[in-house]
Amino acid sequence: MLLGVQQKKGDPDKLDGRLTVYAVLDIDPSDLLSMKHPVASMIHNGLLVAQGNYREQNNLRDFLKSEMGLSIEEGLEDFLEKLGGIESALDPEKLRERIDNIDELEDFIPTPAKIVPFPSEDDVLSQEGDVYFAGTYKNVGNAILSVNSIPILYQARFREQEIHKVRNEIEMLIAQIEKNAPPRGKPAAKNVRIEERIMKDFIPNMLYCRKETKVFDAAQKQFRDFLHDYGRVEDVDAIIKIIGGDADLTSRHFKLLELYAKKISRVMEENFTEAEKLQRDIAALERQ
Repeated sequence: MLLGVQQKKGDPDKLDGRLTVYAVLDIDPSDLLSMKHPVASMIHNGLLVAQGNYREQNNLRDFLKSEMGLSIEEGLEDFLEKLGGIESALDPEKLRERIDNIDELEDFIPTPAKIVPFPSEDDVLSQEGDVYFAGTYKNVGNAILSVNSIPILYQARFREQEIHKVRNEIEMLIAQIEKNAPPRGKPAAKNVRIEERIMKDFIPNMLYCRKETKVFDAAQKQFRDFLHDYGRVEDVDAIIKIIGGDADLTSRHFKLLELYAKKISRVMEENFTEAEKLQRDIAALERQ
């Protein structure tokens, strides 16, 4: 327990990415009903509950698209319209510059959690993912502060967890390649997913020899031969470009490699719905 916050469900050492956090309001219902502030409408049966899905929403852009069907640009335009004409007094060039700068700042902007009504604490505890109890409050404002602050810390720790996970997987795969001969471009066995071959064989092999041009050329040829029946060569090119680039690879690059491997596998399995979702994740990450 830290600052009175309890994890009611989930493993603190392996965060799920789906968060539910709630606070209990120790307040007379009549006092709550008499409140004219919009905050009162957020409280149901003495519970203030917020949820965030940081598996699918990596930034503010994802949140606006998922929850409101808006882009950041559309959200700002809608905001300006509600200001009642004040937009005419703004410098359009400066406004555009600020919108463009949002992309650079997305990593520093927390992804919001949304307030969700629940009939009882048992219903809250039945939610999938990690569930946190923020404590009991007599002051509504303090309850809101607690419920809003926990998702910020949670998503920071979850994102760090995912970075370490990808880095560790790549390091383990590289170590495995150092001990074994390079893979041959043979089709995967029926019980082995394409994704597994790409992540465990071909990507580590190309990573290991990326600084040696001739060896890297041979490694990427093996990779292309392996996927010679794959119809979307641009995905294969993207993986090779990421690994073969001059820049130092970051956690973002490793995550992109993982997403491309999953997408290729899903396309070859003809799971096009999942492949399209992965492509959206790739596009969002490439914009960062």
